[in-house]
Amino acid sequence: MSFFLFKKQPSLSFIFDIRDASISLAAVRFIKDKKPEIVLCQNFSLKSIDSKDNKKYLELMIKTLDQAILSVRQSLVKIGSKEMIEKYYFFIGSPWSISQAKTIKIIKDKPFEITNKVLSQILVGEESEIEKNIEYNTSEKNLKIMEEKIIQSKLNGYKVEDIYRKKTLNLAVELFVTFIPSEIKDKICLNLNEKIGKNAQKQNHSCILSSYSYLRDLYSDKNDFIYADIGKLITDIYVVRDDIIFAIASIPYGEENIMQVSLNRTKLPKDVFLSNISIAEDKNFDLPVDNNSSESLRLGLNFWKNKFKETLSKICNEMNIPNNIFIIPNSKIANVLVKDLSEDAKNDKLEVHGTKIDVLIITENIINSFIENSKTFVNEPYVKMDTIFVNKLLNK
Repeated sequence: MSFFLFKKQPSLSFIFDIRDASISLAAVRFIKDKKPEIVLCQNFSLKSIDSKDNKKYLELMIKTLDQAILSVRQSLVKIGSKEMIEKYYFFIGSPWSISQAKTIKIIKDKPFEITNKVLSQILVGEESEIEKNIEYNTSEKNLKIMEEKIIQSKLNGYKVEDIYRKKTLNLAVELFVTFIPSEIKDKICLNLNEKIGKNAQKQNHSCILSSYSYLRDLYSDKNDFIYADIGKLITDIYVVRDDIIFAIASIPYGEENIMQVSLNRTKLPKDVFLSNISIAEDKNFDLPVDNNSSESLRLGLNFWKNKFKETLSKICNEMNIPNNIFIIPNSKIANVLVKDLSEDAKNDKLEVHGTKIDVLIITENIINSFIENSKTFVNEPYVKMDTIFVNKLLNK
């Protein structure tokens, strides 16, 4: 039986969005040819993170995953839901997984047929090369493939949806691969087998792929863009050129780093400083009026912007930097940062390698329009994009 067949018996799916400092879990009802409906959604923060201690960090994530499953199950009972949980979708982001994309080109003198065997032979060698490159650049060892997708195909220079059994002289495929360290995969699998059973239908994806799919569908007129995913500890960046993922990078600096750099300068307590940021939100995200807070926050924002520009300049050159960046602000700090970036863009100060970059803000309201009952659950844009991605798969 196909994994994607719909059954008449009412059922729900659990969609997990696992990130650097939190886990979101949504119970979603999928019905063919209809908008998905979020029945319940909760977010669980990883408490007292020590990201420098990998063992404790992983244990904390597993513990939070347990808490999420138990809490959402209990909450479903409280609201009277009797539907079974049929499928489990896991969207895993940094630092738990590592994604890379690569364009593979095969050019021959005579036409050749694209079969599963031919494609498998090509992909296996490329996967190995990508894995070696990741291990070299990150020092991560014992990686396992978590997800593998061909996100674009071209035959003789033309985009084609289905390439199987076709003949061509020139084949180009965009391969997207996500790896996960063996230790992380094994501990997650062991934990899930205990909590949801070995035979539960599970599927793994990267957070990058769901956002990429969403942006390509929503903004089909934009073939070139940058996407920045600002987390608590990590900022993920990927660059899209000619509709394909051209480059991916992770910056080990997020909202907490902006906060820490700012607090190192100010003498204000953290709660007072955050209160000033809340006031800034109420005033259309202008920087705090308090001089001490404003100057300190400016230092933190500039710190992040410098790291962003530095990273982007390394993965792109003068010829391939897009002039648009998509960002989803999802916190007080992120809101102020995006406002500051937008002001820079208006004043032609957001520039890398001579290319001026405009800021395009993705609001949660836009995402809500694709999901039933979505507005009930606020500040959950990422798991909502995951939901839209799953619905797309189910309705293919």
